[in-house]
Amino acid sequence: MVAAIGISVVDIIMVMDGFREGEGSYHCERLYTGGGGMAATGLCAAARLGSQTRLLSRIGDDIHGRFVLESLERFGVDTSGVVTVSGRSTTVSIVFVDRNTGEKQFYSEHEKSAYIDPVEADLSLLNGANVLLIDGHWTEQALLGAKRARDMGIPIVSDFKRMYRGLEPVFPYVDYHILPQFFAAEITGEKKPEKILRNLHSRYGGIPVVTSGKDGGACLLDGEVFRYRSFTAPSMVDSTGAGDAFHGAFCHFLERGYDIGRCLELASAVGAMNCRAYGGRTALPDRGELVDFLEANGAESDMP
Repeated sequence: MVAAIGISVVDIIMVMDGFREGEGSYHCERLYTGGGGMAATGLCAAARLGSQTRLLSRIGDDIHGRFVLESLERFGVDTSGVVTVSGRSTTVSIVFVDRNTGEKQFYSEHEKSAYIDPVEADLSLLNGANVLLIDGHWTEQALLGAKRARDMGIPIVSDFKRMYRGLEPVFPYVDYHILPQFFAAEITGEKKPEKILRNLHSRYGGIPVVTSGKDGGACLLDGEVFRYRSFTAPSMVDSTGAGDAFHGAFCHFLERGYDIGRCLELASAVGAMNCRAYGGRTALPDRGELVDFLEANGAESDMP
């Protein structure tokens, strides 16, 4: 089972003919509402590939919270660890997508209402997990969960994109630091991937990975840096959720016992495939679709 501690949200996606500047009244090409959130979408990706999954998260007692639960359950994600906080609102992200490039801009509240009050996670729900994904939200429980996972011998994968308050103490418990290059450069003060990776490892241990979108990424393993390839979707429609899908797929293949190079290659393919349609989960591939995609791109498709 792949478990996750992190955020689950509603994405309201507006497809634009280019981004706008300045005051005005504008129209979008299309409006789409779907489930989102780093940990939540990562688990949807893992579930779509065949993993059992369980999410520990927080939502408000509002219509958006009900939408979050329903959208997760449609993917078969176990939501028994999702806490509904009375009197609070569920996080909503407004996402502008440029239909010409597939690039996106996210807007959400800085202070997440459902995360204001102290709430404890039921960490006993980590029992039976083979991999734990954490995304930097619900930080105090992510730390406790990471400590528990470490004691249980469960590998921990991170999906961090900014240094939230109280997050840094979590880093030393992470086994696979999978960070976007812009954030990894910010916290290390380095620019070149090799220096970033060595700095991350010297600070926090574990196996660091730097993702660079269409340029693939790099990993430091046993003192050596290697790069993994990127893939291009048949049509770049919307990159929302591509990174989340990458992390979820990595966790799925890690649970299946694949070596890290293969996990990264397959995760890269899943992330690219998720760009085929609007919405962070609409185009998540199943195993058969992934095999066909790998074969079409001249990559090894055998997944025993």
